[in-house]
Amino acid sequence: MTKIEMVFSDIDGTLLNSNHEVTAEASQIIQDLVKQGTKIILASARPPGAMVSIADEVQLSSPLVCFNGALITQYKEGSFDDLYSLTLDRLDTLQLYQAVSTKFPEISFNIYSGERWYVEREDEWVEQEAAITKMDPESIAMEDFLNEQFPVHKILCMGNPDDIQKLEDELAEANLSNISYYRSKDTYMEIVNNQVSKLGALHFLCEKYGVELESTLAIGDNFNDMPMIIHSGKGIAMGNAPDEVKQAADYVTDTNDENGFYKALAKCFG
Repeated sequence: MTKIEMVFSDIDGTLLNSNHEVTAEASQIIQDLVKQGTKIILASARPPGAMVSIADEVQLSSPLVCFNGALITQYKEGSFDDLYSLTLDRLDTLQLYQAVSTKFPEISFNIYSGERWYVEREDEWVEQEAAITKMDPESIAMEDFLNEQFPVHKILCMGNPDDIQKLEDELAEANLSNISYYRSKDTYMEIVNNQVSKLGALHFLCEKYGVELESTLAIGDNFNDMPMIIHSGKGIAMGNAPDEVKQAADYVTDTNDENGFYKALAKCFG
């Protein structure tokens, strides 16, 4: 069997349980594998600031794959050193903002640029996301901001499921060829450059560290994890993943509330 040299792990629904916690067993196996020379990479839709505390908790100092692969950054001594960046086109971003603000005024429109999070208003959705990610948003005049040349790594739209469904239908009809979008929850729509994927980040880091793709393991729980689960040397789906994700995996572990992450790594490295 090929030795696993690099593990790519999703965070929410995978490493974290439903209470947004890492179990003691999961933390310990990560530290044990790192001591043995295995590279452990966290890959998430989250922004950098919402990943650092988790990386610190499990004592990881490897690069962070943020926004599903739109940004790969190295956190060191209190600052971020970006290794890879793929942003949305400014005109697409402006068009999306205008569509959401005029047709879906109840939807919360959020911009992520590097480690910074920008909002137009701090509504209940923003407060909820701030509590989950432990990040503080910055309030701005959104249209003015988008007319400047600031990089936009991700747009997050939050709202009730009906509004998000209507937005998804609108995006499908708009046929914006440069964007990729998916619902990470019934109430969340994530929008990035259409070239962004966790698999792209996996390829980039394999090349950086001289690791062959067949020597990698990928574990996740959602549709955005499928490409890396399919193409890595060993792909693992969480027990709480949709059936389609499970069918794409080599192996299905227990759910994130049954210590599935730990059990999967213990089985593969045992």
